[in-house]
Amino acid sequence: MKRLAIIGGLVVVVLAVAVYRAKLGAEETQGEIDALNAKAAAIGKDISVMKAEEAYLTRPERIGPIARQQLGLEQAKPDQYTASEALSRRLGEERLTLPAPEAAAPSAMDADAGGEKPPQ
Repeated sequence: MKRLAIIGGLVVVVLAVAVYRAKLGAEETQGEIDALNAKAAAIGKDISVMKAEEAYLTRPERIGPIARQQLGLEQAKPDQYTASEALSRRLGEERLTLPAPEAAAPSAMDADAGGEKPPQ
């Protein structure tokens, strides 16, 4: 009977130590969770500040003068806009015409080949 009391006492001590360690582990984990939540909140604030800065920096009234002064850009004129129906006609007017291949000067490869033109 004495043996059973000693074994029972040891079991109670082991369980008490296990519960104490589990409690310490839970408190440590809760501390890590709180730290991560604080870090996430700080990152959220940083993101809000950066979005506000982006909104401020991308305003058209700010970009317009910079584009004119530093890049030499101007606002589009009404005659630069084309209706989609007239686009193919307008592109046809502005298309470049290239010289025919026979009219082009002989290339360096032609000179290396002894003046013979490759078959086409």
